[in-house]
Amino acid sequence: MRALTLTGNGADEEKGLFRAMFGGPEGTVAAVFRHFAQNAARFPAREDPRWRISHVRVDLPEGEGRGYWRFLSLGDDVFAVITDCDYAVPRRERVVAEGLVEFHFLLEAPVELSLPKEAEGTVPAGVTLLACQQAQGLNYEVACQPGSFRMVSLYATPKVLEDSFGFGLEQGSTGYRLLHPAPGTISISERKIDLDFLGVLQRLFEIGFDERRDLAMAASYILQLLSATAAVFDQPNGEAEDAMVFTARELAMFERAREILSTDFAGSLTIPGLARTLGTNSTKLKSGFKFLYGTTIFNFRNRHRMDRAMHLLVSEKLPISTIAQAVGFRHQASFTTAFRAHFGFPPKHARKLQAQAVDDDEEAG
Repeated sequence: MRALTLTGNGADEEKGLFRAMFGGPEGTVAAVFRHFAQNAARFPAREDPRWRISHVRVDLPEGEGRGYWRFLSLGDDVFAVITDCDYAVPRRERVVAEGLVEFHFLLEAPVELSLPKEAEGTVPAGVTLLACQQAQGLNYEVACQPGSFRMVSLYATPKVLEDSFGFGLEQGSTGYRLLHPAPGTISISERKIDLDFLGVLQRLFEIGFDERRDLAMAASYILQLLSATAAVFDQPNGEAEDAMVFTARELAMFERAREILSTDFAGSLTIPGLARTLGTNSTKLKSGFKFLYGTTIFNFRNRHRMDRAMHLLVSEKLPISTIAQAVGFRHQASFTTAFRAHFGFPPKHARKLQAQAVDDDEEAG
């Protein structure tokens, strides 16, 4: 169930992510950390000069949701961003090529950062590691839908990955392809993570950054993650079927897919059909879409359909049967089931809840 927005129409104002908010005109990860250093009064840092570790916490601005980002740097070679946010509005930013390899440990919402008890030896579905690097000159945009995001993102220079972790030294390995994207392309690869990864991520999230030793502890976990990641991605050629390469044209194609999915509410879209329309295959479409927008095609489209349905319910006050048809459901019962699964209550209760919310606002005023 997602947070209720009764007055929205599915066209929320977009905000930026941390590159857009703190990276200035350059818009890079490195620029974000320089900005914090140059504005220490506004962004007080906890530092360990001996090991060149720095930590800054930034809370999500009021009105844009709840949560925070933690920014950690290990010298100039490794940067980490810990995201624990519930975004109230869509967020988008431009990713500029800066020569860093990115590793994103995605803990999809809703996620409890604790080891599973009911299924020993397994990792919750959806917990993955995604690695990527773009060639110089290739820039693209990423976007996040409103909702809960729990993730750890690591950004490392190719040199430190090679020299300290032996990452990508073997030609033909996934690691090598990540270190050496072809001109005009971005190389990405996704892996499921195991319990060892999940345990380190859990401990990293649990650090309060209140004690002197917390910085060194966080750095040790980041180094553990990089070391384990190097082992995961240095696989021979035949074991890297999940590695993919996207061109600038394909990145633009995924943006076109996003536009179609967020506006074509009534059409009977299928992933194979959409892929044919865009001139690609289903595997590439699904992989690229999740990489750029942090969600599956189904979840993305479903959110926009449900938000559109809510708008038609509370603003246009159309009959439920009409709304069901307008957002692509042949049967009202199927629409009601999907609406309840998304919002936590059936469509017929939406107008009543809106009226109650209006009364509460008038009383508060």
